[in-house]
Amino acid sequence: MNYFIQRDGQQYGPYSLADLQRYVASGEILVTDLATSEASAEAIPVSQIVGNLAVAVPAVHVRAEAPDFPNPPNLHWGLVLLFGVLSCGLFNIAWDLVQSVWLKKLQPTSKALYYYIVVAICMVGIFVTSFVSGMTHTSSALPAVLRLVGGIVALVGRFSFRASMEEYFNSVDPVGLSLSGVMTFFFGGIYFQYHINDIVRRKQQDLAFQIAG
Repeated sequence: MNYFIQRDGQQYGPYSLADLQRYVASGEILVTDLATSEASAEAIPVSQIVGNLAVAVPAVHVRAEAPDFPNPPNLHWGLVLLFGVLSCGLFNIAWDLVQSVWLKKLQPTSKALYYYIVVAICMVGIFVTSFVSGMTHTSSALPAVLRLVGGIVALVGRFSFRASMEEYFNSVDPVGLSLSGVMTFFFGGIYFQYHINDIVRRKQQDLAFQIAG
């Protein structure tokens, strides 16, 4: 069951029982704060939910300098999927570039951007060679070759993106990120966007509690 915290007219959450216990123990949630649950809209003190816990003594917090976090690509993963289908995959190529530019700012050692640039060049090459073949009424194997090369490089780019994401969000800014190889293979940028949105959501929740506290 998930719970929602009511404080100063604002609602925070949802939080599991384990989340509540952890935040109460760290002092970020007070036992006197009111909470509602998915099962009941009646607000009750947090103390009635978590029971008796050792609560941290309020102290003056010195905020550590957080890693620079550039604005991430802000689009629901469902829209990435929809636009990709409507554009026959062209939007996905563009969105891969947008995501990889953001990741390059976050993790300068990431090479995903270079792979996706190659993919975009291959797509332009496919369009140009197909257009020329159509205009001259000749056949060419070049579009098929470019399509094969672009597909292989796209897969390499996806797994490079995955490696850089896991490296950054498990070391520089540890959030315990683990990305599935199967989902990376089949869904690429759509799958990455889901996790980018989830990371942003979690950061916003943490920031809200810091401000409220």
